[in-house]
Amino acid sequence: MEFNKLPIEFYQRETVTVARELLGKLFVRIIDGQILSAEIIETEAYLPANDPACHAANRKTTRNAPMFEDGGILYVYFIYGNHYCANIVTETKGLGAAVLIRSAKPVQGIEMMQNNRGNQDFFNLCSGPGKFAQAFGLRREHNFHSLMSETIFLTDFNEYNDNEIVITKRIGIKVAADLPLRFYVNNPETLKFISKK
Repeated sequence: MEFNKLPIEFYQRETVTVARELLGKLFVRIIDGQILSAEIIETEAYLPANDPACHAANRKTTRNAPMFEDGGILYVYFIYGNHYCANIVTETKGLGAAVLIRSAKPVQGIEMMQNNRGNQDFFNLCSGPGKFAQAFGLRREHNFHSLMSETIFLTDFNEYNDNEIVITKRIGIKVAADLPLRFYVNNPETLKFISKK
């Protein structure tokens, strides 16, 4: 199967725009010829300025270094001592911004995702940021991974009108929690796959 990767320019734009337009894109990982893919249906933007919840808010560190690169790579970090989160770096070098992938709808490679998750529930495979990373086998070694690569990339898949998108405050954080930077697809089909927290 051939895929048309999103161009690098897609990622190197304002973070809120990318967070909104990631909805409906297909996240693809190829492992030894096996295709895993899922439609992104929930994201959160973390901004390069006036966003104390952003990992890059204070300064560049070893942990958040990917956020300060040009958009179009992964920022994968370990959290709460038990799971990884996968983010897509946005904007341009030196700014410090990314979009967290919160939930996705599995499309291909369901059996491998189930094995990776140790969970057979189709609707629960990618219904949260930690679940998404685990389903795709994303770990610390995928930090800085280019989305222009042959093994991890995004493609067009579905498009949604503005009236199908909900914009709300981010969840699971304590600072800057009131900023309207969470986006998700609001229809009966996609809501089955979105994290409830």
